[in-house]
Amino acid sequence: MMSVPLAFDPGIRLRLAEPELAFEYGPDVFGPVPEVRRLDAIRPSLREPDCEGPDPVYGIAMDIGREEDRPVLEKRMLLFGAVVYAAGALGQEPVRSQGHIHAVAPHSGWSPPEVFEIWTGRAIVYAQERAEHDPGRCIAIFAQAGDQVVVPPG
Repeated sequence: MMSVPLAFDPGIRLRLAEPELAFEYGPDVFGPVPEVRRLDAIRPSLREPDCEGPDPVYGIAMDIGREEDRPVLEKRMLLFGAVVYAAGALGQEPVRSQGHIHAVAPHSGWSPPEVFEIWTGRAIVYAQERAEHDPGRCIAIFAQAGDQVVVPPG
């Protein structure tokens, strides 16, 4: 496993572990073993479900943070996560996650905002109002290392 430094310092001791699409945590950082999302798992969300592309597509670790921040994160019911994507394309689409809905969270009773902070590379952060045939309002934001994109509640 090769460890790769990030292009942007996120203020948390975390390194990319390639080629596994995983993370290495510093001694003062907590977090789970990243979950790996395989191409077959996200095929239903792709424009070309039978396409070729990198496999695995991405690794995700939710509920990570600095040990010193854990009490504040728990008190405020905040969740911090990290995602690493494979290089390449999924057919004619850029490599991407399968997406998710910002429903009302059962643990807090509200629909949380989400902040995307790009640590290395480039990204298109895409959001839509609904996960239906008519997605409603759609927004795409181009971001690069050091940029932050805020998706408001709802």
